[in-house]
Amino acid sequence: MVTVQVKKVVAVCFLEATKQAMDQLGEHRLQLSQQGVAGPPDLPRLYGDARRLRDYLQRCTSAHQDLVELDLADADVALLVACCRRAVEGIDLRIDGAQAVPAEERQWLQRKRTVLADWAVALVARPPLLELPLPRLSPVPTHGYKALQARLHQKLFEGGHQHRIQPSAAQGPGASAGVAAPTAGWNAASPLADLWQDQEPPLKVAGEAGEPLLDPRLLRDGRLRGLVPLDLRSYERAVQAQDHRLAMVLLGSLLEAALVDHLLAHKAEFGLQSTPDHWPLPELLAKVLGERLEPPDRMLVFHAFTARNLLRPALQLVTPTVVTAATVQRLEAFVRRALHGLGCGTGMPPAATGQPQPPGEPRPR
Repeated sequence: MVTVQVKKVVAVCFLEATKQAMDQLGEHRLQLSQQGVAGPPDLPRLYGDARRLRDYLQRCTSAHQDLVELDLADADVALLVACCRRAVEGIDLRIDGAQAVPAEERQWLQRKRTVLADWAVALVARPPLLELPLPRLSPVPTHGYKALQARLHQKLFEGGHQHRIQPSAAQGPGASAGVAAPTAGWNAASPLADLWQDQEPPLKVAGEAGEPLLDPRLLRDGRLRGLVPLDLRSYERAVQAQDHRLAMVLLGSLLEAALVDHLLAHKAEFGLQSTPDHWPLPELLAKVLGERLEPPDRMLVFHAFTARNLLRPALQLVTPTVVTAATVQRLEAFVRRALHGLGCGTGMPPAATGQPQPPGEPRPR
């Protein structure tokens, strides 16, 4: 049994790697079944183990905590290391693929690859390495995958233990200013202490520079003009309290208010007959923004209009959702741009592609 304490962002990386491997195991099993091939005998067992590990990581990351404590059996550690290795290879292919990756996303992927690789080396305990019964992602091993394999073999077969985790003496047991707390018996200095230490910076308070997300006075509907200031103040308090979950919900509420106000004034143009609670708001937002809605923004639209589910315990039990400071900041940047497109934003909206974009034309009050 291994007990390790990690930052939530690292636990989320574990969860994503495990879920990705589980999905690939399931797809491979289905393909073999359709072809009438029996397949490897351990494939169903590994799929079940990956699903159990995914469920455990989801429960651990769903708590509103900055640090996550994981208790992993030896078999789960071996499986997690295998999932991390495959995720590293997938990230390599994504970075070096035919499709160009934006600079910001490339940097994030490189940091994620580094964390997954370093944690795979830190967690691996004994040979042999678990090999998932899956076809290789690439006929030629990628650079990152080969480097990780070399580090793993060095630790397992050449006595290299320099990657085991231990906090500095000043922190004391369990203090964990970086990403991990010690496991009993691990007594070497950790190269992981600074990894992703700044991945979850404090949220910037909307309006602390005098520019809130939107100007309620630009809304036409008097009822919405009365509701929006309450949400703006609540959002600022949520940001100051580092309540990422509530901040997500309020961002969705502010975007919905601005969109409904716009649609109420253009019901005939969009052919809207029923009341706003029956309108397909995500599709209507896409129509209103048009070309200003870029392909990566569509996932943010989904997050904005489903954020209210974060306050529904019944749904969170079934599909837990992890919200980090980085998630909220990305959504806030999109909401600012969308509000400008709806004509009620303030200041200069963040650019979607790294280039400044002109704010939307203000509507008459």
